[in-house]
Amino acid sequence: MSRNTRSAARGMAALTVVMILFFVMAMVAAYTNRNLIFEQRISANNYRANKALDAADAGIEWTVAMLNGGRVDTACRPSTDVNNSDFRRRYLVDASDADPNGAGGYGLPDDAQRFPACINRDGALSCICPSATTRIPNIGALADGIGSAFSVSFIPTNRVVRPGAVQFAARGCASPGTGGTACYAQSNDPPVVDALASALSTVGLVRALPLAPIAALTAGTTISAVNPGELRVSNGDASTGLTVHAGNAVNAPTSSFAGPAGSGSDGKQPQDKAIRCLVDPVLEGGCAGNPQSNNWFPAMFGMPAATFQRQPAVIQVNCANGCQLSDLTDVLVGYPRNPIWVNGNLDINTVADLGSNLNPLMLVVNGTLTVSANARITGFVHANGIAWSAAGATVQGAMVSSSTFTATSLATLSYDRKVMDTIRLRYGSFVRVPGSWNMTNFF
Repeated sequence: MSRNTRSAARGMAALTVVMILFFVMAMVAAYTNRNLIFEQRISANNYRANKALDAADAGIEWTVAMLNGGRVDTACRPSTDVNNSDFRRRYLVDASDADPNGAGGYGLPDDAQRFPACINRDGALSCICPSATTRIPNIGALADGIGSAFSVSFIPTNRVVRPGAVQFAARGCASPGTGGTACYAQSNDPPVVDALASALSTVGLVRALPLAPIAALTAGTTISAVNPGELRVSNGDASTGLTVHAGNAVNAPTSSFAGPAGSGSDGKQPQDKAIRCLVDPVLEGGCAGNPQSNNWFPAMFGMPAATFQRQPAVIQVNCANGCQLSDLTDVLVGYPRNPIWVNGNLDINTVADLGSNLNPLMLVVNGTLTVSANARITGFVHANGIAWSAAGATVQGAMVSSSTFTATSLATLSYDRKVMDTIRLRYGSFVRVPGSWNMTNFF
């Protein structure tokens, strides 16, 4: 065999070995790449699943916050339009006191179910809050399908296991979807999205006024209405029966007091301090050794003042330099059933209707309240001190001063049990019930 022939044979053998090695390497690379692709798919699926679960949890938190807010439009934005309801009453109705879930319970509207929903795109929410008149608002979803989304469904009360509680489910989606199969579609049908998760939560109401006062007018120390001041106070409710309730003296010689029909009583109850300390925890703050600032507020509201004002549903107004009624206009209109906390002195110096039988006012003034204009107040008012100088002003509900009440003109007050029950049972902050969160297939 010639040298050239032997060289060619060796070259073919080397080429064959190299090709076999390349093939083996290709097979190894393909096998390794298969595992890589598999891991990538697992990671992508986990990402989408976690994104959907996070969206569902965000829907729970968003709903709790909205339940504690005021009026909203169909884009879920705060509103001062009286034609817009608050989120709580848009999706819940007040059940009767005889409801199986107990006094203060909630039901669902009789009309078709509605699903508030949001799209989260780069941290910005686009939301819809359907109403009875606008059932399918435009959420403004973009065609690229980028972002996550959630929708919320309130659950009929016959599924609730705690009296007066509310259950709802949030459906989280890793992508918004489109059309009638979108995550935000007004339907219980499963959406067509990248990933889907649902979470169920129960919330309960922490009441802003657990125990209503038993008198139309209550004062921690003295009630004074000396000529030209005059009181006209009535309480026709036989279960409470007091017109005025004072820690010390009631000095109102030209005034009139009317208790429940047939009682033969004026319903006036100034008490000896030693007796008051034993029988009345609300007025206990005026007792020796128990400073009013430490005991009065917790006895009436069930919590310290600092805790009360931090409640999610409490709307705070800063009046460090004093406020007039006009400073509260937007708050009063935008939050018809929220407790309003005024930090400072307030002068009701404008003729106005404050509160109604449907939406009573709950006003807590951390300062002195002056009533200098003929306002008509329906609801509950509490202040550190009250000075009344408007002859035509009225209160229907109850008024409380932790110190003195002084009238230099005619003050007309009447106790209203229905108004006080609305505030006692319906006003406050919804909070998540511990241990109530769980995955669900309710949708």
